[in-house]
Amino acid sequence: MPTVEYSAVVDAQAGRVWSVLKKFGEISKWHPAIPESVIEAGQPDGMVGCIRRLTLQDGAILRERLLAVDESNLNFSYRFEEAPLPLDNYVAMVKLIPLTGQDKTVIQWSANFETREPDPQGQYAAAVQELIVTGHMSLQRHLNEAKVG
Repeated sequence: MPTVEYSAVVDAQAGRVWSVLKKFGEISKWHPAIPESVIEAGQPDGMVGCIRRLTLQDGAILRERLLAVDESNLNFSYRFEEAPLPLDNYVAMVKLIPLTGQDKTVIQWSANFETREPDPQGQYAAAVQELIVTGHMSLQRHLNEAKVG
């Protein structure tokens, strides 16, 4: 089972980062690969069990179910319900770690999944890694712009 992990620091206080990330249905506001996101069936955003429907830049649809949210430990997890990639049992987790005495936060991103076909070159893990890294970088830009704006 491939695992993708990425940890990096963002220049923002953990509470501020959490206020953006916990809005599960608003990922399109900061992730460049996702021009449109919506919570399905009128469910409350951030409610465990809600499903966000993401439209990717190429028009493909990705549906993700929120599995768990831990406000006190600043983490959440979700799984793919429907994806344009040949992946099964995809589960991702995002965890924030405040850095004491600093307006910086470590974000740990991780994803586990199975591939439906052989992937000796690791192209699916690379694609997932790219989505995570791109999202992390654009989250930092979004936080910078919100600070200035």
